[in-house]
Amino acid sequence: MKRRLPLLLIACSFIIFSFSGEKKSKTYWYKAADNQGYISLEKTVNEKGQPILKTTVKANFDNEKLDFSLTTTCDTDKMLNASKMYFDGTIDSNMDAVNFTGNRVKTTKKASFWHFSGDYKNRMSPDPEVKPFIESEHKSSIRVPATTIPSFNILAIVPNLEFDRKGTFKFNSLDEMKLYVKKNQTINYLGKSKENIDGTDQELHKFVHQGKGMKPAYYWVNDSKELIKIVLDGKFVFTLSEKEAILQANVADGNE
Repeated sequence: MKRRLPLLLIACSFIIFSFSGEKKSKTYWYKAADNQGYISLEKTVNEKGQPILKTTVKANFDNEKLDFSLTTTCDTDKMLNASKMYFDGTIDSNMDAVNFTGNRVKTTKKASFWHFSGDYKNRMSPDPEVKPFIESEHKSSIRVPATTIPSFNILAIVPNLEFDRKGTFKFNSLDEMKLYVKKNQTINYLGKSKENIDGTDQELHKFVHQGKGMKPAYYWVNDSKELIKIVLDGKFVFTLSEKEAILQANVADGNE
């Protein structure tokens, strides 16, 4: 039996926005260690000069297969403060695909306030001219503490951190799929380490992401400030690769 979509999750809906005015696009592709999934990060800048990050996840995490795209519009290149989000896809193998949007409607020194709306995709009209006139079935407003970062923005933030063991990057993390804030997160620089990437040894800068109730995540960055390797939940490994090789492998395995 399909589980009902939690109102809180659907609340995470962010107002849909057009990509027609975007420019300076660059996409990074990360293949799963088993070659049966990937994460891609597409960075663009819109006509207002706002950075936009589109994260696509098609990968297995133990018995859960995630298949979604998440787009966030931020205030500055630091990717710290999001103002819009848009989610499309599946976050749970026992649930139908969803589509939700959200807008930051107010900001204070201590918090930001968001309004979300959305629905199951199979309940939405496919006609783009009709969609604006159909009210979303699920709506909600939430308060998010200051210094809260959308979790997938971390992948774009880490490469810009200093290679310095003295500093600690402190923040709260928003789980965009569940609208749950994980407080008191930290990222620290651990120094250089040698990693074998596709048969080639590379000297990379290593960071660790820690927080209450989570297994550490690790990120490796090269001297050119590019994210090369990701380890999530202590065991899910993704490494920088080429789009064509990733898509070919996934088509061969029936994952596309």
